Amino acid sequence: MSYETIDIDSSYRENDLGRFIYNSVIRLKPKKVVEFGTLNGYSAVAIAMGLRDNGFGKLYAYDLWEKYPYKSAQQEKCRENIERYSLENLVVLGQVDFKEWLKNPEDFDLLHIDISNTGDVIKTAVNALRHKISEGSTIIFEGGSSSRDNVEWMVKYNKKPIYPLRKDLGYEILCEDYPSISIIENPRVSK
Repeated sequence: MSYETIDIDSSYRENDLGRFIYNSVIRLKPKKVVEFGTLNGYSAVAIAMGLRDNGFGKLYAYDLWEKYPYKSAQQEKCRENIERYSLENLVVLGQVDFKEWLKNPEDFDLLHIDISNTGDVIKTAVNALRHKISEGSTIIFEGGSSSRDNVEWMVKYNKKPIYPLRKDLGYEILCEDYPSISIIENPRVSK
């Protein structure tokens, strides 16, 4: 088994960013992955492919689904997409609000965040989860490049950019291609 191109509607699809997510799962070998912003399931499929090929692990994929007031997806459509790749035994779908979850976050080895990310969203997440990062947990998030900070909705609504925070947050950009994907991990912890 190995990574295969994912045919699910996503901003990640055009530049095959699922490959970077998959490769991170293969390298990090997480037992428990939590995802926020599952939408149609593109990133969930990439993560689950990595878990499948590692031979262990579970993904808890959370979204607000139809309750999200902006770009949203139906949970059932996401489930169908995951089933199309025969990965349903590795993925648990749930409706969870990220801000509420941060008040009492469950343990995770890898967290993927794709929830209309802004500098404020990522900074709040890192500050709330710094102890988990120091213990060896890793965060992957959508965005992080300067070009991603200039998307129409970020500029229109004057959202805080992510890229100027890169040194403070200690992230590395895995891929600059739109919409970009970045990673925060504790370099002192070997996986």
